[in-house]
Formats: sequence, structure tokens, C-alpha cells
Amino acid sequence: MENQQRSFGEVIKNIRKQRKMTQKMLSQNICSQSVLSRIENDGELPNVLVMAQLCQRLGVTIDQVMQMHSTEIQQVHALIEQMTFFFFHKNYQLLDELLHRPNLLNHLYLDTDLQLYHYYLGSCYFFLHHDSESALKELKRGLSYTFQLDKSNVSATEIQLISCIGSVYEDLRRMDLARQQLKYSLQLFQKMPPERMSNMAAKIFYNYAHFLYSQKEAEEALAIAKEGITVARKQKSYYYLDDLFLLTGRIYEYLGESSVAKQYFKASADVQYIRTI
Repeated sequence: MENQQRSFGEVIKNIRKQRKMTQKMLSQNICSQSVLSRIENDGELPNVLVMAQLCQRLGVTIDQVMQMHSTEIQQVHALIEQMTFFFFHKNYQLLDELLHRPNLLNHLYLDTDLQLYHYYLGSCYFFLHHDSESALKELKRGLSYTFQLDKSNVSATEIQLISCIGSVYEDLRRMDLARQQLKYSLQLFQKMPPERMSNMAAKIFYNYAHFLYSQKEAEEALAIAKEGITVARKQKSYYYLDDLFLLTGRIYEYLGESSVAKQYFKASADVQYIRTI
């Protein structure tokens, strides 16, 4: 029993860190933070109800936790980090090669890890292979691992998936569905607690603003794009910031404000330069 407890606490701690969650975030409305600390450090054995609730919030089952070892978690974590690095820097060629590594899926058994796999694979189909139908299939499959319409705690990844599904619908000229998904993703983001937001949130604003711009709803597109720029700056993230500056410039150009547009075009070029050094 002692070995099982030590294993459970260590695994829970590693998964929590992989999810970039604090002890406060994981323990909220389940147990006190001090109790969670004792669990993670093998000082207390949680009852079955607490154990199940912690696992549910982490996106795993109790059986999965009991079968995992810390070395396996570290290896998977390193793999996910590498995928995310390529994805963040839009290096879809290297990401695609990594995703097609032989037996990769044998190392991914948590729903949230599989969700990321299909999110990144769908992105490669869209941006690298220009295959919108396959992209839509993979993005929907990724979302299906964890998302439910009545779910109270929607994750940053789920919101990004919904937004990207909207963008693929736009590419497929299914505009009603595109608007529905893009608007919904932004609504979900605005309800999310600040501590759970991803540093890749700017993409949600870019996707929606791009859609509105394509529909010639320039004023609305401008407001969304500027809000996205504000979010990216607050997060000190360059992800999609250059795209948002460029899109904002194009909107101003469309509105006949060429001098303002040039300022945003320059800002976009500056961010692109910073990203390359």
C-alpha cells in the first residue's frame, strides 16, 4: 500500500506540472491545498472520492495513474514539449515529421495528450498539406476526447480546437458553421479564469477577426483584432502577434486609413524579425 501511495502522489504531481496547473488550481473545491501537498509528497493517502476528483480534473482515470511511472511521464512530457515548440513556431514540417514517428501513439495514452496529437496533426494537414477535409476530421477527433457541451471547466486547448474548426469551416466555405464556432470559441475564452489561459490565445482572436474581415465586417473585425493584440501583449507572447498586426493593417487599409495601416504593417514586420533572432 505504501508503494502504491508513493506512486500515486508522484504521478499526480508530474501530471499536474505537465498540465501547467498549480496546487491551488488542482485542489480547488476538491480538497485543501495543504492536503494535496501531502498527497503529492506521500504524506497522506487520499480517499477514493478525492482521488477520483483529482484524476478527473487532470483528465486521467485512476487506473491510468496506477499504471504509470514517473519516468514514462517525463518522457511523454518531453515529447509533448517538443511538439508544442514546433507548433508555437509554426514549423509544421518538423512537427509533421515528429507526429509520424513510428510507434508514437504507443507512448500517448492520456486523453489530453491524444487531444494535442490530433490538434497538431490537424494543423499540419491544414497549413502544410492544404487538406481541409482531413484537418477538420483530426481537429474534431481531438476535441471529442474531452469536450462536452455542458462541461464547466473548458480547457485552453479545447477553445483553440473549436476556433481552428471554425477556420477550417471558413476555408471550406461553410460560413454559418464557421461563424458559429469562431464566435463560440471567443465566448468560452472570455469566461476562462486568467490563470488557465494559454500563451497561444491570440490565435482565437486572429481566426475570428480574419473571418469577419473576409465577410467585409471591417469594424467588428478591427475590434476583435485589436483585442487579440492586447491579449498577446499582456501575455508577453509573440504567437500570432505578427499576424494580428498584419491583419489589422489590412483592415485599416480597407477602411481607407493608409497611414495607420502602414504603422501596423511595420509592427508586423518588426515582430517577424524578432521571432527569427
